[in-house]
Amino acid sequence: MDNTVSKSARISRLGTLAVAAFVVTAGAAGGVLAGPRTQEAGQLDDAQIAGRVLAFDRAEVQTAEAVKGKLSSAPAWELAQRMTVDNTTRDQQLEALAAPNQPSASAGVAGGQADGTELANLSGEALDKAYVDREIKEHQSMLAALDSQLIPSAKSEVLQRQLVDLRAETAAQLEEAQVAQDGQKRREILSQPDDITFGP
Repeated sequence: MDNTVSKSARISRLGTLAVAAFVVTAGAAGGVLAGPRTQEAGQLDDAQIAGRVLAFDRAEVQTAEAVKGKLSSAPAWELAQRMTVDNTTRDQQLEALAAPNQPSASAGVAGGQADGTELANLSGEALDKAYVDREIKEHQSMLAALDSQLIPSAKSEVLQRQLVDLRAETAAQLEEAQVAQDGQKRREILSQPDDITFGP
């Protein structure tokens, strides 16, 4: 009888040890798996995120100011004016959150040539087209960065709200740029000579 009780106790203890070992192993594995994700999500802190947005905004304002006087179509000029007004206002809200050594406007934050130097030697319709095309690419890159990295990495609720607002504003600016691009394409088509030949 004692033998049976002793055997049962040993089996029970072995079962408890096995469960405990499983819990410890699973916990350790979970820690290893969670570690890289946590580290990856925390690559940018709030100050760095604010700095990246500021660098994007400042590059946009700098480019808009440089080309505004040379743009020849109303939609392209209105887009440049919107960049100047919207992004300058947002900068004032973000400056308090940004690190003192945030990237410069020429750091190519959103992708492409962020400082707009590729536009310097253009004028007229060629400048309008290049500026609008540039704005579409920059805004698409910024939206991708917001969705994949900046919004998920933000810790403070204040910054998260500002980034969500920024996303909506960036999408609206992108839409305006796309409308301007569509108008340019229509004007190009209309300006093409009709390729119709009549017989003698």
